[in-house]
Amino acid sequence: MAVLALLGPAAVSAQEPGLAGAEACPQGRVSYIFIDNHSVFDTSEEHTSSAIRWAYKAANALHVRTRESFIGNELLFRTGDCLDPFLLEESGRILRGYRFLASADVFAVPQPDGTNHVVVDTWDEWTTKLDLGIAVSDGFELRRLELTEENFLGRGVLVGVFFRERRELQEKGVEFESPRLFGRWDGRLSLGNTRVGDFFVQELRFPFLGEVGRVAARQQLASRETLFAYSTPQTPDFENVLVPFTEQRIELTAARRCCEPGRLTMFGLGLTFEGLTFPGFPDNVEVTPEGDFDNTEPADSATVAAIAPQAVERETTRVNLVLGRRQVRFTQRRGLDALVGVQDIRVGWEVLGTLGLGVPLLSGAPADAPDDLFAALQLFGGGAPGPWTVNTAFNVEGRYLFEQGDGRSGWRDIITELDLYTYWRSSPQSSHTLFLRATAAAGWSMEMPFQLTLGGEEVLRGYREEDFPGGQRLVFNLEDRIRLHTPLDDLLDTGITVFGDMGMTWAGDVPFGANSGIQGNVGLGLRLGFPAGTRRIVRLDFAWPLGPDAAFDRVVFRVTPLEILGLLTGLEDRQLQRSRRSGVAAGLFDAVAR
Repeated sequence: MAVLALLGPAAVSAQEPGLAGAEACPQGRVSYIFIDNHSVFDTSEEHTSSAIRWAYKAANALHVRTRESFIGNELLFRTGDCLDPFLLEESGRILRGYRFLASADVFAVPQPDGTNHVVVDTWDEWTTKLDLGIAVSDGFELRRLELTEENFLGRGVLVGVFFRERRELQEKGVEFESPRLFGRWDGRLSLGNTRVGDFFVQELRFPFLGEVGRVAARQQLASRETLFAYSTPQTPDFENVLVPFTEQRIELTAARRCCEPGRLTMFGLGLTFEGLTFPGFPDNVEVTPEGDFDNTEPADSATVAAIAPQAVERETTRVNLVLGRRQVRFTQRRGLDALVGVQDIRVGWEVLGTLGLGVPLLSGAPADAPDDLFAALQLFGGGAPGPWTVNTAFNVEGRYLFEQGDGRSGWRDIITELDLYTYWRSSPQSSHTLFLRATAAAGWSMEMPFQLTLGGEEVLRGYREEDFPGGQRLVFNLEDRIRLHTPLDDLLDTGITVFGDMGMTWAGDVPFGANSGIQGNVGLGLRLGFPAGTRRIVRLDFAWPLGPDAAFDRVVFRVTPLEILGLLTGLEDRQLQRSRRSGVAAGLFDAVAR
């Protein structure tokens, strides 16, 4: 066990007999901080058989442990401070929020002299990763191939190269992330190529530090040349319509919080620029006759006319006001999305509102009038009574257009989302976790590319992502996640799942939308976590569609290197993100809160 040298004058006085100022510290002061930063595998005799201990030791030798100095800098207290159990809990939660730490526990050990030794016990994840994502339905699809080191030299730095493909989206590039780029600033840089051009994302964040941080800020530059693919299953000659577009974003946002932890009020102010253009439209609109995004043909005039209402170019600069109220605490649950690992669950409620007024700066807005008004409302509620864990969120956003030169006005680009995630375990020792997700998403009066589909790994898993397009969608996912005990429990966590999905789409006012009626599927899956105790799950799922027209031999097989459905990946519909381009990025509390 290593000792972190954080001793200053306050710590020296804390060790003296008769502790000066003890009246101000009812639970005593922190006299020492011990950091026990374990590697990936436990090689002690009581946990590992001698037959494979050599392999664990070899793996630990190849892995660079997270540095003591990094862990120490994340703590919300120092030697000499009064002991505050809340700051110990928050420090542990901040550490567990890092993807390269499998677990973190921070606790105090009272000493005979009235002071306290604080122990920071952490275990690393295996951070050198080759992630492979595949799907097999009508054919083999390579969805993801990533090689990353998520804790370079033990400093929390991520470096990686990646290939990601999902329908029309294809990205090849490199990425870099550092949680300690400039002091407490987090940095991110990602760049590469898409099917039709380049992309570049640069971001700096100064996050709220747990529930005690008072200030936060974010700066972002992003540019992307990409495609939007409309599904057209009812069109016999092609399966998709591809619309190239370019999006640009600039954001500068600062926020401040006040009041006591657990009852926080936030005020934020920011400036954003967004540009959405369709270079070459309508001549570069294409279709995929065989559903192959690399084999396309020019679209006819009728097809172009169908998507033209959602190909409206704009450049808008907004001044954004953000107000929020948060009454949240955290509790720990084991075996929800992870097989064994611990998750920090939000309990309480949040409300966050954003107003953004278009101004004639950096854009083509008229000099004598604002371009539009952006409004967003986000609500969250969570509870963990007895065997239950429940989180729910509601988001709505839209733009109000002031009178335009072409006569357009009123509300546009209205997007709503409602999510409910429920878990039930009869006892902490139970091998079964029942999981239910209900999610609804919708868009109206869209002037940017927008369409929802019912199939895919995040909705109905027995169907392809192109299936059942529409403008509104309702989905239910039910799973029984079962933990298995095997002779390899010291090496990896193993489980199976039995699941069923049901949902429907409504046509709405989107191109090529249709009413799907009720659709469903059933499935079986294998869930693996490596190393044992990790919060990361690899899923291997088989799903079969149901219904009078479904063929039971049409199995969909997918491998995903993370738990897609669950709180670990967030209460957010990722298909909606293709069309979120307005205002301050959603979830400022959690986007910058570590």
